[in-house]
Amino acid sequence: MQAQLQRRLGAVDAMFLYMEQDNQPMNVGAVFVFEGHFSYRSLLLYLKSRLHLVPRYRQRVVSAPLNFGHPTWEDDPQFEPRKHVLRHKLDAPGGDEQLKDLAGRIFTGTLDRDKPLWELHYVEGLSGKRTAIIFKIHHCMVDGIAGVGLTQVLFDPVPVPREIKAEPYRPRPMPDAGMRLYDALWDNLSERVAHWTRLQRGLVAFGEGFSPEEVRQAAQKFAVTIGNFLLPLTKLPFNRTLTEERRIAWRTFSFAEARAIRAICGGTLNDVALAIVTAAVRRYLVRHPAKKLKSLPQTMRILVPVNIREETERGALGNRISFLPVEVPLRLDDPVERLHSVHHVMNEMKEARLAGAVNLMFEALQGLPPMTQAMSLGAISSPSIQNILSYFTAVPPANLICTNVPGPQVPLYLMGHRLEAIYPTLPVCLEMGVDFAITSYDQQLFITVSGDGQAGGEVELLSAYLEESFLELRNAAAIKDTTYIKVCLEAEAAQTAPAPPRQPVNGRKNAKNKKGDKLPPELSPSSKNGRALSPGPAEGSPRPPELSRVQAPPSPVPQAELREVTSLP
Repeated sequence: MQAQLQRRLGAVDAMFLYMEQDNQPMNVGAVFVFEGHFSYRSLLLYLKSRLHLVPRYRQRVVSAPLNFGHPTWEDDPQFEPRKHVLRHKLDAPGGDEQLKDLAGRIFTGTLDRDKPLWELHYVEGLSGKRTAIIFKIHHCMVDGIAGVGLTQVLFDPVPVPREIKAEPYRPRPMPDAGMRLYDALWDNLSERVAHWTRLQRGLVAFGEGFSPEEVRQAAQKFAVTIGNFLLPLTKLPFNRTLTEERRIAWRTFSFAEARAIRAICGGTLNDVALAIVTAAVRRYLVRHPAKKLKSLPQTMRILVPVNIREETERGALGNRISFLPVEVPLRLDDPVERLHSVHHVMNEMKEARLAGAVNLMFEALQGLPPMTQAMSLGAISSPSIQNILSYFTAVPPANLICTNVPGPQVPLYLMGHRLEAIYPTLPVCLEMGVDFAITSYDQQLFITVSGDGQAGGEVELLSAYLEESFLELRNAAAIKDTTYIKVCLEAEAAQTAPAPPRQPVNGRKNAKNKKGDKLPPELSPSSKNGRALSPGPAEGSPRPPELSRVQAPPSPVPQAELREVTSLP
């Protein structure tokens, strides 16, 4: 892993540093809940034995003189794990609400840049003989995928932990200002060459497999999307100036049921998650109408981070993400229609390779000098500059952020204690006072709502609406599946039933009633309610359109998932 570390921050990593303000801490992390109790001392010793596997966690950010280059990661000569592992104890009864309140206080405020940018908060006193760890880390160090990858170092797939021998820490000397300036100027030259190489390679990869006409259409779609993205959007109640306070709430759902919804209604698990978030926000707006909103907006814009990490970059830290501005419907009442609408929008963006196009746009902007990037991004994060920019472009750029990072579907252990839950968190920034972080682990789906203390203070209410929205979509999917299975069984019975004997009528046979009179064709045994029954669908064929009130996008339903869904209430 150490060989994959880069000394100088990439442009996206540095962006999260430049954007940070006192009221806009750019920290990510998670709340981990474990069964059983383990001591603070055992956690500290355990962490010391594995820190050499993640050397980035013993390095701090050092700026280049005059921002001639992006900052670098340098070994902290005064690194001491005890300064990063903090201890908390909940008062009785130690419920989840107290844990949420503590997590909100921990994620309030920025990290000290004179130390490595992470903290591990040990929490004891949790009800049910549980122990929690709250992990807080700056976004410049990891994105969601890299953060999940760290579990391979900290956690074990079996109750018995791996025996790893601690290695002594020998920090490299901190370079002086002259050496940092020389390195920055030299790295700028090499980075310019690497930048244009990446951009050209990205352009080739973007057009690969596309015909000239498809490239033209994709470029047109990108231009329209970015044009709409720059237009001012309808602000929701939580789109306003932020404070330093943060609040956190979460809900847990069945991963099997989410997969069942996807199997019955079509789309992807990410579409299901976005549809649930959309429905929760819609409920909030309908039940708590804002004075500034004369009516429910037609759509809401969600900024969706997209992983662009290649297979060769697995295990590497840093950020490899792009963004998609997704317009989701707010006025659709039917939960399945809402899911299909989200799926349609996401599918169009995928087919046009918009994530790749947005990444190319970011790549082109990264050709600007680091000093210009630092000044412009720092200015954009200022509330006063945001107010000025709102007259010319969209501020905030979206109503909220929603990310979905898949996690392992097998149990993980920390020092023999099973990990029960993972509640991920995102930074709240750029007047987007609420965001939703989603992950899956061990057949469960976890959704965390992070909000500003003032702009998005009702996070617990939004998380309750998440639960209502999930149940609504699950029940709608169950109704669709019940209808589908019933009609398929009737069709199968009609196919396998023996044909009735034909009676001769003018040289042909026809059915008769009990008195021996001939029956008209529309009342023969092969008809129902006066209409002839058509043969049922063959096994493996797509479901007929008349089977449901709302059409599902065509997608095959795995038989294992179809069996699984029949257990839905």
